[in-house]
Amino acid sequence: MNDILALVGDIRAWGANVKYAANVAAMLECALTGAYILPPCPPSYDFAPPSLASEIIEICRGQFDVAVRAGKDFSAWAAGNDVPSNSWHIAEGSPIDVIASAANWHDLAVLERGESFSWIEAGQALLAVDIPCLVVPEQFEEFRLDTIAVAWNGSAQSARAVHSSLPLLRRASMVVLIDGSHIEPLAGTGVGAGPARNIELYLAGHDIKVTRTRIDADAAHAGEQILDAASDGAADLLVMGAYGRARFSEWIFGGATRHVLEHARLPLFMRH
Repeated sequence: MNDILALVGDIRAWGANVKYAANVAAMLECALTGAYILPPCPPSYDFAPPSLASEIIEICRGQFDVAVRAGKDFSAWAAGNDVPSNSWHIAEGSPIDVIASAANWHDLAVLERGESFSWIEAGQALLAVDIPCLVVPEQFEEFRLDTIAVAWNGSAQSARAVHSSLPLLRRASMVVLIDGSHIEPLAGTGVGAGPARNIELYLAGHDIKVTRTRIDADAAHAGEQILDAASDGAADLLVMGAYGRARFSEWIFGGATRHVLEHARLPLFMRH
């Protein structure tokens, strides 16, 4: 993990996700990019008087100048928080489009779930990018990675999430494996077990020991049980795969991803 992206929602005070991203970047000695989306300029119409057009231009220039000055503040703040390799990106467009474009150059996107960026938008971002997203609740303050919970069901999504989160898992004092898999042994088929059937062995190969806890829930209640298990384990971060094969039905009717995105009080490391 070399490049981390943080979506900046407010340049007057760095949000919870920006602070969290800086902590992760400092811990992993990564580069950090702050991406700020310019407010949309007022519309200009052909029939508008020239004075109004000039005023709109000045408003847009003013917004850009403020964003440029914020970039200097961001660079100084990041360097002061042990992230000397940092950059500032000023963008235009929808948050999802900006994240999707910037994700091509980054290994992790750190987002804030709250009033300005809802859990629904966080879910859309997860589907729009091919990198993991770390979703931090608004007003979240304490950065700790003493205990990390991993929601595991043997799916490709959970495998990608685990693999992507290895740099963080290695730094945890405890990893709690929330096992909700329902995979039967392939007796006599000659098919190897592989990581999907022996996740503990896979993590042990990366010097990560786990404490396993089982959950047994249907799709409608899996999210609730995952959060309960993470809370019982005093987890500081939850790692899990996002969305299964039926993404549309999970979005419309609810599912583990949707429930966790909407209700989690701890940061989420997710990948679809």
